[in-house]
Amino acid sequence: MLDMDTYQSILSTLNQSSTSNKARLKVFACLIIGVIKSRSVNLSKLASLQNSDASQDSQYRKLQRFFLQWVFPWIDIGKMIRNKIPKPQNGYILSMDRTNWKFGKTHINILTLGIVVGKVAIPITWITLPQRTKRGNSHSKHRILIMKRLLKILSIEEIDFLAMDREFNGDEWLKWLNNNGFSWVLHIKSNTKVSGKSAYLHHLSKKLKAHQQQEIWGMKLYFGSKKIEQGRSSHLYVVSNKMPPKEALKAYHTRWAIEVLFGHMKKKGFDLESTHLSDRRKIDKLLAVVALAFLFTLGWGVMLKEKNELTARQKRKSVFRLALDLLIEMFDRPKANKKKINMFHMWITSDTEPLIFVV
Repeated sequence: MLDMDTYQSILSTLNQSSTSNKARLKVFACLIIGVIKSRSVNLSKLASLQNSDASQDSQYRKLQRFFLQWVFPWIDIGKMIRNKIPKPQNGYILSMDRTNWKFGKTHINILTLGIVVGKVAIPITWITLPQRTKRGNSHSKHRILIMKRLLKILSIEEIDFLAMDREFNGDEWLKWLNNNGFSWVLHIKSNTKVSGKSAYLHHLSKKLKAHQQQEIWGMKLYFGSKKIEQGRSSHLYVVSNKMPPKEALKAYHTRWAIEVLFGHMKKKGFDLESTHLSDRRKIDKLLAVVALAFLFTLGWGVMLKEKNELTARQKRKSVFRLALDLLIEMFDRPKANKKKINMFHMWITSDTEPLIFVV
C-alpha cells in the first residue's frame, strides 16, 4: 500500500495543474508513487501497490483501462514540469535525443526533449515514434512536431539553445529551427561537406577563419572542431546557426545530460524497459508517469543537498540515486522518517523550485 499523505500531496499538485478527469488523476498519482517505490514500470508490480482493497487482478485491469482511456494532458504536464525548474539567466538549455529498446519483435523508440539542469536533463515533452520509421530514426516531421509542442509550453524567448547529436541533421529540419528563431548546436559526421570539403580535412588546415560562417547543407553555419584524447573518434565536429566555434563546442557538451536522464529512467532508476506496453500512445502516457517520478525525486534530492545533512557515503551518490534510495526507505518505514517525508511533501506542493536546482 502507498503512504496516503504522499498520495494526497501528489494528487493535490496534479489537481492544481491539470483539468484532466479527477478519477484518472487519482490513478496517475498512485502510479507516480508506485514507480518510485518499486523502481519499476511493470504493471504487475504497480498493481500490488494501489490504494485499494480490490484484488491484484482487478487493480491490474484498472491500470490497463487507465492507459487505454486517459486523455493525456501533455501541455498541462509540460507546464507543471517547467514551473518546477528555474529559468537560467540566458534561458533554458534543451537537449534532444532518442532512446530505444525491443519488446519481443516490437521496436520501441521514444524521441525526447529535455531541459538541461546541470549534468542531467528533465523531460519536458516526448513522442513515441511509429513502428514504420526506418531503423527507429526520427523524421523531420517528428522533430518539428515535438518542437511545436514545446512552444505551447515555453516561449522562444525562454530558450537559450538546443543541443543535438548526429542523428538530427537534415536541411528541412534545421531550416525550420532557423525560421522559428531557435539557436542550436549539432554534432556532425566527419565526412559532412563544409564549404565543399569533408569536415575531417579541415582540422588538417588552418585556412578556415573561426569567425566566418561556412556553407553546409545550403546554409551559412559556424563550424568548429576539437581533438578528442580518448574516444571512438579522433575529433569532434560541430555546427551552429548562431554560436561561433568555441562557444558551440562548449555548448554541445550539454547534450550528454539527456543520456544521463535515459540511464536514470532505465536500469539505474525506474527500469523503463520492463514495461510490456507496446502501443505508442500508451507508452507516451507511461513516460508522463516516469517524468514526474523523476522530477519529484531529483528535486527532493537537491533539497537534501541544500540541507547538507548527509553522510560521507551519501554525498558520493548522484543526487537522483541518493533521493531514490532514501525515498524507498522512507516509504517502507514512514514512522521512522516522518521529518523527511514532510520535507518531500513540501517540495511536491511548493509553488517554488529549489533555490539551486543544479546537480
